[in-house]
Amino acid sequence: MSQVMKLIRHECKDLLCNPSIIILVMLPIFMSKIIISVMDKNGINFMLLSTWILFAQVMVGIMMTGPGLIEERESKTFDALLISPLGRGQIIVAKGLTVLLFSVLSQTVVFLLNQGFASELLLVFPYMLAGGILFVEVGMIIGLKIDSSKNGSAVSSAVMVIFFLLASVYQALPDWTYPFFAALPSIEIVENLNRILNGDGPLLFESLLLPLWMTVLALWIWRTGKE
Repeated sequence: MSQVMKLIRHECKDLLCNPSIIILVMLPIFMSKIIISVMDKNGINFMLLSTWILFAQVMVGIMMTGPGLIEERESKTFDALLISPLGRGQIIVAKGLTVLLFSVLSQTVVFLLNQGFASELLLVFPYMLAGGILFVEVGMIIGLKIDSSKNGSAVSSAVMVIFFLLASVYQALPDWTYPFFAALPSIEIVENLNRILNGDGPLLFESLLLPLWMTVLALWIWRTGKE
């Protein structure tokens, strides 16, 4: 466990020295504040806070993990870590937890900047954490499956946009389409965040699907790591 913590600290230091990583973490924060403020002034209720929390999840989780892991595989730094006392699984966990820290930080600042120190933060935090884990796992799968950093960046961007856009526009679609989208993790996250922020309770079905998604993706990562 101490070796994993040492690797997490090392990863955090490296990421904090990378300007592109800082931009990825800060972009959802600035965009959420600017766009939500403009929407509020014009009386438009479209890009909700829950959507920007999701944006922080997919931006940081997918775009940091996927391309970053591919670059490490190409530069052989990932292979160098395999020589250390850490196993492949421990290395993947350490890298995933490092990105998760940045994801939760970005989401929390998005919430505080737009909502203030509200009690709802404690209620939405489990869904912020769950979404952070889910999209780090998605990024991890991309990073382990795709060999080219160029292709990896394109795939990561496409997957990120799909998750974000579907969660942004599904409410404008006909009601009969909802069952087809309800199983998507991004919509499950947004639905539960919306209800909590509106003073309602979370949705049972959508909440139960989240750990199922996390388990399926974790098994996929485990199988991919063994190949």
